[in-house]
Amino acid sequence: MSISKKSCFIIIAIFLALPLSTNVYATDVPFTPPGRFINIGFQTMYIDCLGSESPTILIDVGIAESSASWYRIAKRLSESARVCVYDRAGYGWSDPGRGMRTTATIVHELNLLIKKAEIPGPFIVVGHSFGGFTARYLAAKFPKNILGLVLVDSSHPEQIYRLSALDKVEKKPLITGRKGFAPDDFTPFEKKWYFLNSSRKATFAQMGELKYFKESAYQVKHAGPIKDIPIAVLSRGKGQLPVLDGISLENEWQEMQKDLLKLSRNSWQTIISNSGHQIHREAPDEIIKHVLEVISKSKK
Repeated sequence: MSISKKSCFIIIAIFLALPLSTNVYATDVPFTPPGRFINIGFQTMYIDCLGSESPTILIDVGIAESSASWYRIAKRLSESARVCVYDRAGYGWSDPGRGMRTTATIVHELNLLIKKAEIPGPFIVVGHSFGGFTARYLAAKFPKNILGLVLVDSSHPEQIYRLSALDKVEKKPLITGRKGFAPDDFTPFEKKWYFLNSSRKATFAQMGELKYFKESAYQVKHAGPIKDIPIAVLSRGKGQLPVLDGISLENEWQEMQKDLLKLSRNSWQTIISNSGHQIHREAPDEIIKHVLEVISKSKK
């Protein structure tokens, strides 16, 4: 079963809710983010670690997001553990990436970043949406230091095929998201991030990850098994996908969420009834609760 590149873009975009924005928050006042800039040899990447207690919670975000969108959650979790948020290549304060923007490339860059920044393990990996691919790939390919995963409405390797009915509505405006001005409760730090993630650099990063999404899905699917570590699967409760030809694509999405439970015999799923895809914004307490539960179960 094949799918066109154009259709792939549409399928992914509808549930990723890309936060494309046209607002400008650039000012003449210099702004320095709170984290560190680390040269990994061929590009500079941004990472911010809060707290000091082991294990280290490592967060990877969805397409079109960056570290600042998870900063509030990281700050709260840092009371219980070390938490690191970073910008994938091209987003936020990180340099544009090189080569194909696949999960294998992203994980390679992340491993270099962890090593160069001297961030100690072991790790609990939180992956939202496309970031769920990162979490799964790390756990499969580098299991020694991974204690558990939290998959937040995570992408699934089969979604580009199981949601292919969207081909029939590709001329409709399916991309939705937060447009216009950033929310009033954003801090200056978050507003600056919002501006950066509306930049040409970030747009190219989004396009690159979408372009090679199929390759990323293949890499994750064939990365190998994951040990029976604690895995929390958090899934949206508010449907976002249409019914086409009598088939509910939202039901397909939810079936794929249930399928993630097969990754480990020590896994569980929670449907976040009051949230759509952006669970980190709409129900942050649920994420915090389940991260702490994974940490607790990983110590038993």
